[in-house]
Amino acid sequence: MAIHLQEFDIHQFRGIHNLELKDLNHINIITGDNNTGKTSVLENINFLKGIDSVRNLAYSTTRSVRGMVRTSFSTFERVNYLFPVDEEVVSKIEYSFKLENKTHSVNLFKENYFELLPDSEVRKMMGYSNKVRECDEMIDTEFMNLKIDLDGQELLNEKYSEYDRFATNGKQETKLINTTLVSSFKHVYDDFYLSKVLSNVELYQEMLGVLIEFDEDIIGLNVDSKGNSAWRKRYMILSKNHKEAIPLELYGDGMKKAILLMSAVIASKNGILLIDEFETSIHTSAMNKIFSWILSTAVKLNIQLFITSHSKEAIDKVLKCDPTLQDKMNLYTLYKKDDSTLTRKLSCYEAIEAMDDYDIEVR
Repeated sequence: MAIHLQEFDIHQFRGIHNLELKDLNHINIITGDNNTGKTSVLENINFLKGIDSVRNLAYSTTRSVRGMVRTSFSTFERVNYLFPVDEEVVSKIEYSFKLENKTHSVNLFKENYFELLPDSEVRKMMGYSNKVRECDEMIDTEFMNLKIDLDGQELLNEKYSEYDRFATNGKQETKLINTTLVSSFKHVYDDFYLSKVLSNVELYQEMLGVLIEFDEDIIGLNVDSKGNSAWRKRYMILSKNHKEAIPLELYGDGMKKAILLMSAVIASKNGILLIDEFETSIHTSAMNKIFSWILSTAVKLNIQLFITSHSKEAIDKVLKCDPTLQDKMNLYTLYKKDDSTLTRKLSCYEAIEAMDDYDIEVR
């Protein structure tokens, strides 16, 4: 296991101001009341996968759903809503961090304004024909000037309209480390990382051993490419209970969440894994086995973990599931005071003592 990210300070992002996460460990549990910024911390760390990638910024948020339920937010709107909504013209995101023993600071500036454009020009932005019509209506169009600096060096300074498609245009993006962000509901729309799993026989067999908690007759899992669109894969479960493999969608959320978390670990090798509300959909009877596997495999694959939770029981199970890893865990509790977001850091041993001996609320 590794401590890739040693410090992470959020000076301004969403509702967070002046948050400091110091002395980060291999496994970092983040808890706190609602609206203290737990999810925002994970989203901000996920920026490191592509600091100047507009699409990475837009889709670093966990607050979107694909599949049967879709948000109506465009890429332009997603980027817009990363910034403080109460600042009408110019707004800013600012954070700093220590990664692999090097300290960095990042600043994002956004300025919005409107221009009247001919309908033909708007249609061209949207990818339609740019043929000028006899009556070319003028449309009030929103624009965004977006600037991103890393350590005082400009990485991006671009103008975007609300209709732009945000293509990369072949630009080399600044990726500092591989990060994987898993939202609390990602398992609902069957978005897994099984291609990585199926290429690692040893870990694949270990996963099946854990999944027995959900189906004691499970034999294997695979990808079915028949009759599916190119962008959506269907995952199939082979079990002794059935004559043929059946779609994973027919299983409960517990099985799907377990597969998602374990496959995300394998996909995060040598990087950072960010899991929001990790206990969601997993029954308490299966938590020990799943959490133990996740932590021990992260050690093998050189992964640093950041996980959030509201659940005292789930936090307790993670802290105690593998005594050999307890010196590699920290618990951070977020809370608001005036205009700042403060943290209380406890080691694993301190957190267990606080909960067991003194019945102190650590959330």
